[in-house]
Formats: sequence, structure tokens, C-alpha cells
Amino acid sequence: MDMREKRSVENLVLAIVRTELANRRTLLSYLNTAIALFVSGAGLLKLSGSNWLEMIGIVLMPVSVVVAVIGVVDYRILRRSIEAEKARAAAEEADV
Repeated sequence: MDMREKRSVENLVLAIVRTELANRRTLLSYLNTAIALFVSGAGLLKLSGSNWLEMIGIVLMPVSVVVAVIGVVDYRILRRSIEAEKARAAAEEADV
């Protein structure tokens, strides 16, 4: 393996690591949003005196669960894709 091929493999490995870290950050952002929505909904339920604010609070709480589920599903799908790319890169490296 010459120096150019070795550097190409190193760049691919670093790109995969960056993608994994970005995927984790995205999951944490989804979860952060879900928690904020849930807390906002609970706060509106407890602190509001008007019916329409309570209705908004009732809507925000299930929406927060949906956002959390979407985040976890998105994370798992992308993680599988990253693992498949790692396996493909390892197979290509073994062939070289």
C-alpha cells in the first residue's frame, strides 16, 4: 500500500468517526428538544389558568414523546448505515 492509499484510508476512517459523532449530537438534540417540549407542556398544565393554554400543554406532552421516538429511530437507522460503510471500507482495505 503506497502512501496515497494509506492516507485515503485514514481520511475515510476519520470521516466515519466524524459522522458517528454528528449522529450522536443529532440524537442529543432530538432528546433535548423532547425534554423541553415535555417540560413546557407540564408547566402549561400546572401554571396556566386558561383552558387554551392547558390544551396546548396537553398537546405538547405527546408531541415530545413523538420527537424522542423519531430521534432514536433516526439514530439507529444512521448507525446501521455507518456500520455497513465501515464493513465495506474494511473489505475494500483487505482487497488492496
